[in-house]
Amino acid sequence: MARVGIKASILVFFKIGLLSAAPITVADVGGFGGDSAVAFSINNNGVVTGWALTPTGAAHAFREGLTGDPTDLNQSANESYAYAGNTAGTVAGVTYVDGQSRATVWSGYGSTDLGAGAATDVNAVGQVVGGNGQAFLYADGVLRELGTLPGGNWSSAYGLNDDGAIVGYGNVSGGGFRGFVYSSDTGLLFLGTLGGNNSYATAINNAGQIAGFASTTDGNEHAFITAEGAPLMDIGTLGGSSSFAYGINDIGAVVGYSWVVDDSTQHAFLYYNGILRDLNSVISANSGWVLNQAYGINDEGDIVGSGTYQGQTRAFLIDPVTFNSSPTSTPEPPTLGMIAIGLVVSALLRSRAAKRAKNVKGPRGRSSYLSTIALYQKNRVAAGR
Repeated sequence: MARVGIKASILVFFKIGLLSAAPITVADVGGFGGDSAVAFSINNNGVVTGWALTPTGAAHAFREGLTGDPTDLNQSANESYAYAGNTAGTVAGVTYVDGQSRATVWSGYGSTDLGAGAATDVNAVGQVVGGNGQAFLYADGVLRELGTLPGGNWSSAYGLNDDGAIVGYGNVSGGGFRGFVYSSDTGLLFLGTLGGNNSYATAINNAGQIAGFASTTDGNEHAFITAEGAPLMDIGTLGGSSSFAYGINDIGAVVGYSWVVDDSTQHAFLYYNGILRDLNSVISANSGWVLNQAYGINDEGDIVGSGTYQGQTRAFLIDPVTFNSSPTSTPEPPTLGMIAIGLVVSALLRSRAAKRAKNVKGPRGRSSYLSTIALYQKNRVAAGR
């Protein structure tokens, strides 16, 4: 399996005086023989979805569990991309046939063509969202368009939670774009901005927290977290001009990527409870990896995305950290910088322990967003951006 032998580790510190003996690992998800692969989502069963290039350069959607290499979902399409998968085995994405995009849902029964557009997310009960010029919801075999924002003529949905709350963005009068949150009770509701003209909602968790990015007064874009009716909270950057959030789990841990200080490189990040961390700071400096973009996080703390390994673009998976409670001596100053990320991971693990204590079982959906690598750019062009 592709994950064997490609790992990096570092000790993570959980509060002062408590150490984890288990390493954070980074693994290569695998691919189809081409020179690039992207992992875009991971569900609570640890199943990863994304896409990888073949030797001929065609992108093929994949679904991969923890015990095997990626399964090619492409079938007869020219190209395909998978954006989300639930624990029941349903995968949402897009296929391209003769240059035309088709919203596609894969399951154990094969694939279902939802018509023109792209399917971007699927929740625990199998509801699917996406866009075909308008944001849509596909449920119980029926596709329903959700409309557009006032003054606009284009919208797309990018995430939904298990209660059916949907987020996305659309254009508005005056040429800007605004993020929205949708429910059957309220319809489409605007989100604010960070002082600029635009905002883009990309993911929503089961607590109703929303992640995305928005333009600032200086024209850059910053990742945000918010809840319906609340102002957007700027997550910040890793020192560069812009940052972008793509995934959020049920305790509000957000993943995405940011430009670093010189704006020449993108680094994957993890944000939780006011702390923004470069994921490259918690892997070994000699691992061979540079983690460029993080796209998905599940409730177990597994994170997936795209990075470079020994110079090639690869799909990565970060496994969660386990902790022991044995007291140790106070960390030396160089280790203090790891405490912040340890607190993030400890919160993830507390969430996991709480769920197990309550015997909460069953599938959980994960919100996602169209990648800047593929359909995100295509939708920007289609929307006249």
